[in-house]
Amino acid sequence: MKARSINLVWGIILILAGGLFLAQNLGYLEELPLNAWVIIFSGLSLLFFATYFINGVKNWGWLFPAFIFAGVALTMSLTNAGVESDVLGVPVLIGVALPFVVAFALNRQENWWALIPAWVLSMVALMILITDRIASDLIGAFVMLAIGIPFLVVYLVNRKNWWALIPAGVMLLIAAIILISSQASGQFVAPLIMFAISLPFFVVYLRSAQNWWALIPAGVLASVGVTLLLSGFEVFNVENSGIWNGLIWLGIAITFGILWLRRGQHPTGWAIYAAAIALIGSIVAFTLGSGMDLFWPVLLISGGVLVLIISLRRR
Repeated sequence: MKARSINLVWGIILILAGGLFLAQNLGYLEELPLNAWVIIFSGLSLLFFATYFINGVKNWGWLFPAFIFAGVALTMSLTNAGVESDVLGVPVLIGVALPFVVAFALNRQENWWALIPAWVLSMVALMILITDRIASDLIGAFVMLAIGIPFLVVYLVNRKNWWALIPAGVMLLIAAIILISSQASGQFVAPLIMFAISLPFFVVYLRSAQNWWALIPAGVLASVGVTLLLSGFEVFNVENSGIWNGLIWLGIAITFGILWLRRGQHPTGWAIYAAAIALIGSIVAFTLGSGMDLFWPVLLISGGVLVLIISLRRR
């Protein structure tokens, strides 16, 4: 009965709206003033709110048109009052964000994802409001915080969502790096970024033995970060790239070596092969130096020839 009554009301509204636009297009009616549109959109917003409550508060999808039309009405009111800044876009952004907030409040366990678009849209709206009052180099940090914080809350609400630590950690640490980059030397920003991205993977690995895979990106990124940091400090006064490539490959070899050593707890017996290949690459890089560019093509060709020989022998 409720659904039938709602359909009848909205059917009449659609017919009236269509008739209004048709009369305007045919020239029977003059274009409505802005105040009239404010009243129309406010009325539509109230009708959608009424529809939402009649259908039940769990049907939060009805709140999208309700809040959006309210935002449009507010934007038109601000325009009519002579406001001409970027703030005009804020009411609609908030109107899109609020239904997600309601969805999260209704069921935090199932609708945890709604917190992400709600927070991001709210932060974008806030950034529009304060963009003329803060330094331009802080906007990037603000955006990273806006994206990272909802993922952190998703994890805190339900610890089973451990994956949320990765984007949360990356975004929050990059925001911190942006904030301190104006004080730190530019040569140290790159290693800080590598450490920032690797840290959440280390946390995921240490949190549960089942997440052994997280040690691979953590170790690789940390190896790159250590190499960049040593390069920035000029620990090795060399110009060729051989020693830097060697350090990266050595870090990768250590990463897979640790996984192999823990093969009793993880299914990582295969890691010995990856560690051996990386160790060979490290030794070759230290030995050949800048001639390392010739090593990998030769290695690929040799590998291809070996595969062909094995295939022919089996045949």
